Amino acid sequence: MGETGRERHKERNRFLAEHRAHDYNELVRRWRLVVKRAGLRMEVLTRADGFPVYLLRGRRSSGDSIYVSAGIHGDEPAAPWGLLSWAERRAEELADKNLVMLPCLNPWGLICNQRGNAAGEDLNRIFDQSVDPVGALRRFLAGRSFSLAVCLHEDFDGRGIYLYDLNRNGDPHSARTLLTACGSPHMPIDLRAKIDGRKAAEGVIYRRRLDLRRIPGMPEAVFLHFSGHAERTLTFETPSEYDLFERVEAHGRFLDLILDGETGKRANSR
Repeated sequence: MGETGRERHKERNRFLAEHRAHDYNELVRRWRLVVKRAGLRMEVLTRADGFPVYLLRGRRSSGDSIYVSAGIHGDEPAAPWGLLSWAERRAEELADKNLVMLPCLNPWGLICNQRGNAAGEDLNRIFDQSVDPVGALRRFLAGRSFSLAVCLHEDFDGRGIYLYDLNRNGDPHSARTLLTACGSPHMPIDLRAKIDGRKAAEGVIYRRRLDLRRIPGMPEAVFLHFSGHAERTLTFETPSEYDLFERVEAHGRFLDLILDGETGKRANSR
């Protein structure tokens, strides 16, 4: 093992020994430090199940607009922690972006390691309803649109990273390029021909048109797509049975590519 490998091994062991994957207060504490460093705006979107749900925004209101959400499923901790670790690394770049971030949409679920909220509802299936925080988020989104929306998730059946691409105008090629760039020896691409019951190619489930009758409930990404809030919506999934450190890193790599314009620019150019 070379020096780089040894340092990475130490970093991984330190992370796994110290991580607080379901500690919402710690997540918020660290976000407040990012907000202070980056000059972001942090506000309470609403309260749900007794906890504040936060929304963060950059100062810029022009140019490519990006929406990022995480933590809608509480048993998928790599998504909110991946978003946070990415923001910590790149804090100084965020304030001048036209960016909206939802760092954890389901605090109760994260704390209790549950997919749904305290009432047992899957928040990612009720975006046609007014239950908070969904209702508050829908009110915030009214009249707003984004060049690109990113929803961060995990899948306990996953065999690697994969991507849902809801794209009105493009083709799946750029999504496959993005997924390939995001993969690593520790986090392969899920190459199954069917993922989550849907046809996939090289880890990408691509849709230009959707039959709503075949979709259970109303997921966040589908709502953003059909409501016109996003020209393109990418749902990134990591396999939740893999190493937490690697999953958090994968979310960070994916967001690096987004921030560096690998996808946002292409979404507008097609």
